[in-house]
Amino acid sequence: MGVVRAITDFLERLGGKTIEVAEMPTRKIPKGKSVQERLRALKELQKEIETEKTEIEREKEIEEIIEWRKKEIQKPFSDRFAEAILRYFRGPVESLTASFKGLDQDLYRASILTPPDRYVALMLGVAIFAGIFGFIFAYLLYLPLDMSVLVGLLGFVGGFLYMRHYPKMVWKRRVAEVERAMPYALRHMASLLSAGVGISEAILSVARADYGVLSEEFELILRDMRTGSSFEDALTRFDEKMGSENVSRVVKQILRAVKFGGNLSEILYKLAEDFAFEYRMKLVEYVQRVNGIAFIYMFLTIVMPTMFVVGILAGSVMARQLIMPPETLAIILLFAFPAISLIIVNMIKKGEPR
Repeated sequence: MGVVRAITDFLERLGGKTIEVAEMPTRKIPKGKSVQERLRALKELQKEIETEKTEIEREKEIEEIIEWRKKEIQKPFSDRFAEAILRYFRGPVESLTASFKGLDQDLYRASILTPPDRYVALMLGVAIFAGIFGFIFAYLLYLPLDMSVLVGLLGFVGGFLYMRHYPKMVWKRRVAEVERAMPYALRHMASLLSAGVGISEAILSVARADYGVLSEEFELILRDMRTGSSFEDALTRFDEKMGSENVSRVVKQILRAVKFGGNLSEILYKLAEDFAFEYRMKLVEYVQRVNGIAFIYMFLTIVMPTMFVVGILAGSVMARQLIMPPETLAIILLFAFPAISLIIVNMIKKGEPR
C-alpha cells in the first residue's frame, strides 16, 4: 500500500506541475491582416521583454545589496567604524600610520589582525568619541565653557594614547596567560614524550587541549610548519612574538635537546617544577605586599573622605559661609575618591603573580 500511495502522490505532483506550465501565459504574435499590425504587436512584445529584463536586473541588484548588507552587519562594529573613517580621512590616517614606528609589530604580538591603517582610523574614532563625551560630561557638571573644552581635549588625547598602547597591553596580557599555563603544558608534553610520542605530536596535543592563549600559539606553530617553515624557525618565531624570558628559556631548552640530543621529557619536567617554584615565591611576596597596601587602601577610601567632609564643614562654620561649592564637593566625593580606590585596586591586580 505504501508503494502505491507514493506512486499516486508522484503522479498528482506531476499533474500539478503540468497544469502550472500549461496555465503560464505565452506570448504570441497575433495574426493580423496587415503587416503594420504585426509590426506593432512585435514592438509591444519587445517592450514587454525589455521591461521584464529590467525588473529581473533590478531584483538581482536588490539581492546583491541585501547580501552585501548581511556581510556588513556580520562584521564587528569596530571594523565598520574604522572603514568609514578611513574612507573620509585616508590622507591623515596614512600620514599618522607612517609616523607610528613599531605599530605593525605591536599588532602582530597582540594577535590583532586589523591592518595598521585601519587600526589608526579606529584610534582616531575612539579619540573623537572620548573627546565629545568629556566635553558633554564637563558641560553637564556646569563647568565653564573653556574648562569643558579643555576636558574634551584631554579626553581626545587620553583616548588616542589609550588606543595606541592597547596592543601592548593585550600582548602583555597574552604573555601572562602563556606563562601561567606553561607549567601545565610542559607536564602535558613531558608525559607524552616519556610515552614515546614525538615532539610535533606533543605540540599538537597541547594545541588541541584547553590551555587558552598557549594552545592558540601552539596552533600557529603547527600552521607555520605546515606552510613550509622548519621546526626551529617556527619555535623561534614564537619566542620572538612572546618576548618573554620564561618562554625563551623553554624554547632554547627544547631546541638544544632536539639539536644535540637529550632526554627532553626530563628537561620539560624540570622546567615545569622551576616555574611552579618561582610562582610560589612570587605569590608569597604578593601576599606580603597586599598586606601593606591594605592599610593605605582603607585610609584613602574610608578615613580620608570622612576627614575631608569634616574639614569642609568646620571651615565653613568658621568662615560662616561655604568654602567650597556643593557641586565641587559632590564631584570630589562621587568621582575623585572612587577613582583613587580604583587606581589602588588596579595596582593590586596588576601586581598579582601570573
